[in-house]
Amino acid sequence: MTRANTLSVSFLSVLMLVGAWLLPSQVFAQTGDDALRFADRMPGSTTWSMGLAGTGVAGVADASAFVTNPAGLGWLQRSVGAGSFTMLTSKTEGVYHSPGYSSSLSDELTKAGVSNLSYLFKVPTTQGSMTIGAALSRSTTYERGLSFDGDNGSNSITDFFMPFGNEFSLVEDGGEVFPEFNRTLSFIAYETYAIDLDQGLIDAGEPVPFLPAVSFGTVAQSGVFEDTGSLMELNFGGEVEVAPDGMVGASMNIPVGTFERFRSIEEDDYLNDNDGTGGTTDFNYLYFSERFTSDLVGVNGRFGVSARANENVRIGLSIETPTYFAIGESYSTYLETEFDYGDFFSYGDGPGQDAGSGSFDYTLRTPWRLGLGSQFNLGQISISADMEWIDWSQTEFNASRFDFSDVNRDIRDALQSVVNVRVGASVDVGNTELRAGFAVHPDPRTEQRFVAEEFPNVDRERAYGSLGIGYRFSDKLMIDAAWMAETFKDRSDLYVDVSGAPYVLEDVTRHRFQIGLRFAM
Repeated sequence: MTRANTLSVSFLSVLMLVGAWLLPSQVFAQTGDDALRFADRMPGSTTWSMGLAGTGVAGVADASAFVTNPAGLGWLQRSVGAGSFTMLTSKTEGVYHSPGYSSSLSDELTKAGVSNLSYLFKVPTTQGSMTIGAALSRSTTYERGLSFDGDNGSNSITDFFMPFGNEFSLVEDGGEVFPEFNRTLSFIAYETYAIDLDQGLIDAGEPVPFLPAVSFGTVAQSGVFEDTGSLMELNFGGEVEVAPDGMVGASMNIPVGTFERFRSIEEDDYLNDNDGTGGTTDFNYLYFSERFTSDLVGVNGRFGVSARANENVRIGLSIETPTYFAIGESYSTYLETEFDYGDFFSYGDGPGQDAGSGSFDYTLRTPWRLGLGSQFNLGQISISADMEWIDWSQTEFNASRFDFSDVNRDIRDALQSVVNVRVGASVDVGNTELRAGFAVHPDPRTEQRFVAEEFPNVDRERAYGSLGIGYRFSDKLMIDAAWMAETFKDRSDLYVDVSGAPYVLEDVTRHRFQIGLRFAM
């Protein structure tokens, strides 16, 4: 490792402090993946609805109508208050991959909290029906965790820290040559000697005259990726019966929530392949972490019609406007390195070390949604089916301090329209109602998203299955319980833009258990 003399270090510190002020802000959440994470939602906003996999576009007498079709509120017979509590368990099973090596992993986390509160008021009318109400429901949960470890003999995260030729420039002062970076991670890595400028490469005219701290052998890689937070939706709306057994409804909806992502990666030269001889550095250990938090608030409108086609058939249509999210994001970065002979460097927790920290405000516009639904009643049995069309390529980011043109162009190329399908059935047995359902939300990412062999395509289709039960203690009090399982595949990249970069293929299963009460008034 090249160690600069005291004067050089002093000059370099001043230079880098100035450079830190000039570095552009990092923008984390600006991809189609982030848009999908924020805009997609789980089926089933109430316990009753969750047991039926979130069906209800044809019209349901439940607060979930605010989400599926507000016109369904017209089928309510009396005013109702309701509330529910939920527990979520998220389990990730996966495989860490690096060239010539793989290892299995498993991780699990549990969260609990209030999932729904609502009040629906049946307005007294001389004819027809009119219902108004409000609800607060959990529409999305982000909870998932991943811990990994494995050996990598082909590359290191220090390779990822290396700048491209257009991400730095060299300046000379007093016979010493120093870099100025316009890539924040390369700047931080240089501050901690995770990468270093090499005079021999400068003399040889190399376009990128840097060397990574890990240049040989095998390192043990481990770390944690964790997502936390949720999105709640506040609904205000109502319906009016405009013809016998024909309702129209509308709602204004305000999603509010927080998403937090933490990523840490450690590298350990446990075989001492990098011992300071043979052109290597005396690298020993590295710890790198990133954290960002997104606070979201949005607004949209939903409109729908629900009508009885005949005695046994109900049909419905719903339209949801784009959701306009205002997102405030804060982020921080930390990197530390240790070397065999006791040298220790860190960046991100000291005074003035804020090049990898900051905040950023931007907006997200989600696509329109169109829903069609039907419900068939066969005596004590009811069967519902919904289809929901969404063109995710119409998702769009905007900001006053950043040009998202390239990002939005990539989204148009990388995402496509999908049709979500949900089916539910219920049967009345005395005072008990049994429910079941399933739903499929196809992956809107196009097949061209990953073309390199080392980045295999992953179909992130989400499948849901649910069971529910309700018991009527009286005509005014009912208790509901439901369980829903969600499964999907994913892939997490430790870092990118490095040949043979490691990744983790994941199988994620989330179980929601929910219990709620309904009070008729």
